[in-house]
Amino acid sequence: MADVLRLPRRAAPPPLATYEAGKPTPWHLSPPASLPQDAEIGNAGMRLRDWARHLAANSSVIRAVLDSRVANGIGPGLIYEPLVRDRRGALLTDFNNQIKRVLAKWRRAPDVTGELSGGELERLLWRAWDTDGEVFLRQVRRRTGAGIPYQVQVIESDLVPMLLLDGKRGTVQGISKDEWGRPIEYLVYRRRPSALLWGVQYVEADLIRLPAADIRHLKRIVRPDQTRGLTLLHAVIFRTADIAEYQQSHRLAARASADLWASINRSADYIAPDEDTGRNWDLGQLQMLDNLAPGESVNFHTPAHPNQNAPDFVNSELRQIAAGTRSGFSEIAQVWDSSYAAQRLEKVQVWRFIEQDRSQFASDVALPALYEEPLRWAFEAGLVKIPRAADPETLYDVRIDGPQMPVIDPQKDRAAYVLDQENGWDSRAGIIRKMGRSPADVDAEREQDPYLDEDLRQPEPEPKPAAKPVAEEQDDEEADKKPEDETP
Repeated sequence: MADVLRLPRRAAPPPLATYEAGKPTPWHLSPPASLPQDAEIGNAGMRLRDWARHLAANSSVIRAVLDSRVANGIGPGLIYEPLVRDRRGALLTDFNNQIKRVLAKWRRAPDVTGELSGGELERLLWRAWDTDGEVFLRQVRRRTGAGIPYQVQVIESDLVPMLLLDGKRGTVQGISKDEWGRPIEYLVYRRRPSALLWGVQYVEADLIRLPAADIRHLKRIVRPDQTRGLTLLHAVIFRTADIAEYQQSHRLAARASADLWASINRSADYIAPDEDTGRNWDLGQLQMLDNLAPGESVNFHTPAHPNQNAPDFVNSELRQIAAGTRSGFSEIAQVWDSSYAAQRLEKVQVWRFIEQDRSQFASDVALPALYEEPLRWAFEAGLVKIPRAADPETLYDVRIDGPQMPVIDPQKDRAAYVLDQENGWDSRAGIIRKMGRSPADVDAEREQDPYLDEDLRQPEPEPKPAAKPVAEEQDDEEADKKPEDETP
């Protein structure tokens, strides 16, 4: 009988490494399949925008979020400090001041309607950016007088059709792109699509194509393949709506509980009266309840609202809303009962988000559309004469600043500014800008304030005595020496 060949049993393969959430469980099901961002925005973008506008108009919480972010990001308006230099690297102060004067005059009415100042325009752009997730700014070249022949037009997001797709032209959500995804044209409605609701004639084909060179698109994106912006409130919409309904329910319950009301209880000893004479009690008036039947008693109900735990619950939800909207809880809830360290930490954390958003706002809109373009047209119109000493590479150099972080303890912050300047970590002009002022304006005010100059004038050092001749110094040294004791 042939021998049977027995092969060794193979060892079981080692378990493969995997992520904890890689497999669904009965307690954690698989999430919905992820779509391209344009598909997700196309499906939900208009609904999210409508929700955000509704909450911005009716929710005090969202109103506080938007107001605080606009106040921290823009405030009265961004500060543009020109930094044109000569070929040696020195600042051309007079030329920079001339640029500021010309642009300040243009910023009195920079939009096509002539109704908005520069600060108002920037605040509207920031608020629309947070609420709708995007806003468009059209650059218009037109002469309206002796000033700079340039203005801007604000275009809200619903004027660019979200559902307009055209594969032949490469149009995605109202924006035509090249093969690399770079915008070429923007399709814009002349009138708002909902104009029929308030009696304005509207035609579906009333679209104009604007070249991408004339449009600045400020949008909030979360993924690289995103054509349209996403509202800042997308993660807290339902939470905010639930809080509003919860507070409304408590207000209604508190109003009902504020009324005094009672009920009649009947025990087993109740004896019905022979005749039903009817009873009409007015609990709002003091009266004697003397017509109770045997076995009846009156139970007065004490109000149970408002709920004493409601503020803690609402504040907990407001903290989540603040975290989801890059805001501060104290500014939303108007609660300032924390310590200095806690308030300082909250301000620092919020200001990181504000500086990030302000940097994007400046690079996408403020710098190209509200500074470089009007300055270029001012050069071409001859309103600003470029000196020969100016370095052409620095003609459009500028420093854009906004509101600085609020001061909690002014003495500590001023001491930090002095330390920065003494150690060379910051300049005097930079510190003045951090405080929201213009260095040139501060210097001009100081020159016209003799009392301030007299108080801050440094005492002149005393003159040093003139050097003596060498021979006189030797004679003085010999005279100062004590005579030695002579021995007999």
